[in-house]
Amino acid sequence: MQEKITEIFLRKKNSGGIPVALIFPNEYAAAISNLGFNAAFAAFEDHGFSCERFFYSNGETRSLSGKRLRDFKIWAFSISFEMDVLNIFDIFSHENVEILAERRKGNPLVIFGGAMTFFNPNSFWHVADLIFHGEIEGMGNILENLRESLRVQWPEILEKMSKFPNVSVPVLGKKNVNLAKLRNLSASLGSSVFLSEEGVFGKTYLIEIERGCIHRCSFCVASKIYNIVRFMPLEEIKERISMATVHTDKVGLVASSVSDYPHLMDLLFWLKERVKFLSVSSLRLDAISVELVKVLESMGDREITLAPEAGTQKMRNLLNKEIDEEDIKRAIQNVKVAGLKRVKMYFIYGLPEEDQSDLNGIIDVVKMVKEEGIIPYVSLNPLIPKPFTNFENFQMRSSKDLKERERYLQSSLGKIGVKSKFESIRLSRIQWVLATANAEISYELARRDERMKFIHGIEKEWQAEPSWRYIDISWKNSEFGELKILKEG
Repeated sequence: MQEKITEIFLRKKNSGGIPVALIFPNEYAAAISNLGFNAAFAAFEDHGFSCERFFYSNGETRSLSGKRLRDFKIWAFSISFEMDVLNIFDIFSHENVEILAERRKGNPLVIFGGAMTFFNPNSFWHVADLIFHGEIEGMGNILENLRESLRVQWPEILEKMSKFPNVSVPVLGKKNVNLAKLRNLSASLGSSVFLSEEGVFGKTYLIEIERGCIHRCSFCVASKIYNIVRFMPLEEIKERISMATVHTDKVGLVASSVSDYPHLMDLLFWLKERVKFLSVSSLRLDAISVELVKVLESMGDREITLAPEAGTQKMRNLLNKEIDEEDIKRAIQNVKVAGLKRVKMYFIYGLPEEDQSDLNGIIDVVKMVKEEGIIPYVSLNPLIPKPFTNFENFQMRSSKDLKERERYLQSSLGKIGVKSKFESIRLSRIQWVLATANAEISYELARRDERMKFIHGIEKEWQAEPSWRYIDISWKNSEFGELKILKEG
């Protein structure tokens, strides 16, 4: 993280609230572009807290103001990614603060929220005093009660907060994972609170126009947890963007699938008159039209992302992608007619029942794109089985197996002159361990210095067990309550 960062705040700072350290356990650039972190900041500030943001970079935890993390009595972690769990353990070690909640006894009080609390909080279970599950906009009552509870001692705080169905209290053995939820996306906090050139997307105003997903891809956690899709009203989007464009001419639309937004073309034509650059988080391959591509290209988005995910229909059916070869060809033709010269393409390999013909299918799809005169940039990720997905009981393929597939794909793509980028197999398997961990793993990670060595030991143990299933499914038991975002209740 750079020593000096210039920011623009898009809301008034609450300077008189109860101080809380809001921690994003990764780089500043990622934090400012993470709408969950932005939403957490807004929610705490709206309910009587004053947030000081902290980030983790190169073995150091820093705030922009220079304040020290150890001086705060409340640490609130916003955690979205499995690999950031390891950074959390490092933060405690570097700050010389007790990691285990049962020994720390509220000094400081440590709270976890974010996407990882939606499906498996086990990897940080023994670290947390409180775990807030669900959407932050649905936690107003929880935050207000937390503020009032801080007047009493640590055991009483835990007891009071354990009454909420959306708050787990590990020290008390309370597993209350009934996800807090927001029904009306017009009240969403999912838009940028800060703007800075140092963000991943530069000085771009990000706004969530959709939450949830109408599709049911077999590998996706979000589509399983979010039972319904909510769209932000068009006028609300326009109002927020109008306020932001006073400070920036760059806007990013965020959604599971931007092309599912029912008023997308109306929004794009409205934006065309107001911003110089627009980016979109994702588009359904079968929604790519000449008109859509031309509009996006005219606003600076000159590289469309396509996600066939697999090269054969057998594998696409397994992934429940609901697209076929004709959809892929049609999308490429529309990109070509619209005048774009390159596309990004995403594929998953290492799937169950995947054979040589399926790997060759990926090569064939990429080759077809190149033969149409389009330059493909290919990104390939090994399948990481996640909770709630159709693959949750599938054992991730071994490093040796995946490396053999990676070498074949990389060599084959190179022979046809295509650049490819592969997700690290080593890090992917670590992510698998953390995504499927039981609570004991967090305890062991907390008490060990050589954490990576321990995780690799877990990997070997799982790989050696032929009858392997999820190491722990306690987070799915009825005691955890409802684990899906529902329309009612």
